[in-house]
Amino acid sequence: MKQPLDFQAIFDALPDINLIVSADTAFTMLAASDVRLQATNVTREECIGHSIFEVFGNNPDEKAASGPGLLRASLERVLETRAPDRMATTKYDIPRRASEGGGFEVRYWNPINVPVLNDQGEVTCIIHQTQDVTDQVLRQDAATLSHSEERFRAALLASGTGTFTWYLNDGGFYPDSALEQIFQLPLGWKLDTFGRFIDQVHPDDRAQVRLAFSNPRQAQNVAVEFRLARPGPERWLACKAKAFRDASGKLAYMAGACFDVSARRHAEDALRISETRLRQLNEGLEARVASEVAVRSHTEEALRQAQKMEAVGRLTGGIAHDFNNLLTGIIGSLDLMQRRNARGEQDLDRYINAAVNSAERAAALTQRLLAFSRQQALDLKPVDVNQLVASLEDLLHRTTGENIVVVTELSAGLPPACMDMNQLESAVINLVINARDSMPHGGRVSLSTRSVQVGSEPDAARRGLTEGDYVLLSVTDTGTGMAPEVVERAFEPFFTTKPIGQGTGLGLSMVYGYIKQAKGYIQIESKPFNGTSVHLYLPVHHGVITPAKVEPERTPQGAGETILVVEDEPVVRSLVVEVLNDLGYETLEAGEASEALQITESQQRIDLMVSDVGLPGMNGRQLAEIVRQQRPGLKVLFATGYAESFAANDLLGPDMAVMTKPFAIDAFALKVGEMLGPHGR
Repeated sequence: MKQPLDFQAIFDALPDINLIVSADTAFTMLAASDVRLQATNVTREECIGHSIFEVFGNNPDEKAASGPGLLRASLERVLETRAPDRMATTKYDIPRRASEGGGFEVRYWNPINVPVLNDQGEVTCIIHQTQDVTDQVLRQDAATLSHSEERFRAALLASGTGTFTWYLNDGGFYPDSALEQIFQLPLGWKLDTFGRFIDQVHPDDRAQVRLAFSNPRQAQNVAVEFRLARPGPERWLACKAKAFRDASGKLAYMAGACFDVSARRHAEDALRISETRLRQLNEGLEARVASEVAVRSHTEEALRQAQKMEAVGRLTGGIAHDFNNLLTGIIGSLDLMQRRNARGEQDLDRYINAAVNSAERAAALTQRLLAFSRQQALDLKPVDVNQLVASLEDLLHRTTGENIVVVTELSAGLPPACMDMNQLESAVINLVINARDSMPHGGRVSLSTRSVQVGSEPDAARRGLTEGDYVLLSVTDTGTGMAPEVVERAFEPFFTTKPIGQGTGLGLSMVYGYIKQAKGYIQIESKPFNGTSVHLYLPVHHGVITPAKVEPERTPQGAGETILVVEDEPVVRSLVVEVLNDLGYETLEAGEASEALQITESQQRIDLMVSDVGLPGMNGRQLAEIVRQQRPGLKVLFATGYAESFAANDLLGPDMAVMTKPFAIDAFALKVGEMLGPHGR
């Protein structure tokens, strides 16, 4: 059971004038010290159980009495904050005893209101403790008071601040002289009503000022900014006001201040204009930058094309020389074969081998040119990079020689890369040969692998490397290294630092073209006399991995299946038809797409269509789409020597495949047999 508060103990501990009021908005007087009763001319029976504002109300003779309102505001703050609230010296008149003539007498007080809290931190009552300082205030010299008031008024004028009081019961409006000077009122003009106050506001701002003061009984705090209605430079005022209540709790008046904020508003306007101009400038600048970037991109592209054409021009003679040598070997061997055959000689093998060897070298040179231009057809499949590197070790040891050590550092558990295995092997061999050539006196070549995950944050050192998972294959040597300007040009086609006759400049550009076409990334790190590292970022394969098919040991023979051959080059078409006939297949021929469609629209049986991609008019891929609509499920084998943007995994549908010209007869026969399958006959 809670013990009631011992008020007497409180009064004994606090010997000043004390009063205890309830913790609610009625502020009922619960207890009063004897000193308090004597100081306020009331008996305990007259005050205990009554509201403090019922017993000590407004002095009716003083219209602007503010004591009750200030006291109520302080007590309400204590309820809200649960903390003591000390008031400034306050004029609060009290009733005079009837024996002394009645009415009110002037009193000045220094009050403090202290909350009494329970265990839960709630206010249970408020101790109103005060000191009567009337004598001290009244003893002050009148001249001193007047001087203080003048200093206060001067301070307000210096700060551009004026004050006012607006009584809500009769509408009286009372500005001080500082506010009248701020408003620059004409001689004899008075701001004695709120309406006249509004007249001084700029017409465009009057609505918002009226709205701010429209219902002071609900909005007890007002804050609004407005312009003055007068010619000349624009002048802004900020107005803040607070509503005060009388002893009965009703709103009695509003007291406020207006102060000049013209400098701030003008600065804000200037800043806003500057920001607008800056935004417009930025927008214009962005447009100009975009235009300049577009022009620069166009110029750079034109420069790249010009450089490529210049490089092609520089090496046209060399390539023509190589092809002339190869063609000489082919044409000369065939010519000798014709002559020997006309004389009835049968020993033609060495001429045949010479012609085949020259043709294969010409095909390899063509593939290098296609690789650097990124126009070769890739067969992208899952590749175990560690297994590929391990399978090349013996070849690399033989290629580099005895004075160079080849080591491998392969990380276990790598995911498969999505690459063309043959092209990747060629790239690794090319890089190791370049490393060998940079170490004429011997050294060390390291091949290492590891997994790399690239995030979305751009990397300045690897511009162009996109987000994703990669297998990183690095080839590092201890050779002479490269200067920065050489690194910048290392991937340019036909650029080489090797002596004439020792390099075409197609090696690195071929690797670069292949890696980029496979959606990978290549990077070179090198310094003069400090070796070189070439990093290949190979994209990880995310699809389903199917076991590789085991190729048959011998060339499969046909069983009378019908194959439509579509080829615009008569010599190539006749060779393909003859090969297929030798293998036991029936053949149909067409020199272009329109001829092929005449055949496919008939009732003629067709088991497979072999078509060149680069047909005149409608190309082979478009032809296949139309034929597959006529004959759903028809198998199609494309043959191409130049597959622009023709990546096998991108444009091939089901039951479609592609072979790159030139191809060996055995490889062609195996692919045809594989597509027809055991059930296609």
